[in-house]
Amino acid sequence: MVNNNQQASWQDLPVRIVSAVIIVPVALICIVWGEWYYIGMISIISIVMVYEWENLFKISYKNFKGCLFLFWPVIAYCAALEGMWTQSLYIILGFAFIFGPQLWLGSVIIGGAGLSLLWLRFMTGFQTWMIIWIVSVVIASDSCAYLVGKLVGGPKLIPSVSPGKTWSGAIGGLIGAGCVGACIIGYLNQGIEHSYLIGCVLSVLIGIMAQIGDLLESKLKRILGVKDSGKIIPGHGGVLDRCDALLTVSILVALLTFFLPSEIEGVKWNGGLLANNQLIFNIKPNIPLYLFK
Repeated sequence: MVNNNQQASWQDLPVRIVSAVIIVPVALICIVWGEWYYIGMISIISIVMVYEWENLFKISYKNFKGCLFLFWPVIAYCAALEGMWTQSLYIILGFAFIFGPQLWLGSVIIGGAGLSLLWLRFMTGFQTWMIIWIVSVVIASDSCAYLVGKLVGGPKLIPSVSPGKTWSGAIGGLIGAGCVGACIIGYLNQGIEHSYLIGCVLSVLIGIMAQIGDLLESKLKRILGVKDSGKIIPGHGGVLDRCDALLTVSILVALLTFFLPSEIEGVKWNGGLLANNQLIFNIKPNIPLYLFK
């Protein structure tokens, strides 16, 4: 028999499903169509996350500093889309110090992830599939961790950080991430047998990073004494709550695509071009130039 606590733990599942049914198709359309649809989605999500970040630290967006920081990541994105990737990194990593350490950290995490997602969509070999892969792995990790954790239960993972997470959920999330990622990477490499193994290993790594991102945000909220970063997404809380795993994952994968050579058999990142081109930070994304006129 299911006790009251277990029943209560499942009460948010229908709301989470409805939210996913609405959000996932819209996001998928923007990812596939690319161009301004994708750029606009990344920009809007970044602005909302920055707004939530300011609220976490009780910093008002109504003064000049708060208002400027609200659009700070988008300024960096504009530089990147004009081919000035080095300058965009300066904006995110360096110049954001003018806002103080709390907002600088938000700039690094949110702005860095946004730049990474633009890089992955427009500057890597697989483009659309690159984003579909990491998003699918993150969703699989999160969903499987949630379901396995609720069904199996067991010892808590790090109760001082996130009381609801269990070891069974964490393992289930990694298995789900590995299986989904292996299928996608295997498909993209035309069914080469060992590409499934490579895809599984990389996807488990992504799953680990996703869980780390989730735990880091949970730790931050616990330090600040808040439950959710916002209330915009029913069943999930804020956009930061929903995208915490994707923030860390996108940065990690962007670094992998920059340094991993494409000569590795079974992995077609187009990494050789990215790693060896000395002018890499002065080239524009592979999208129509009229977007920048």
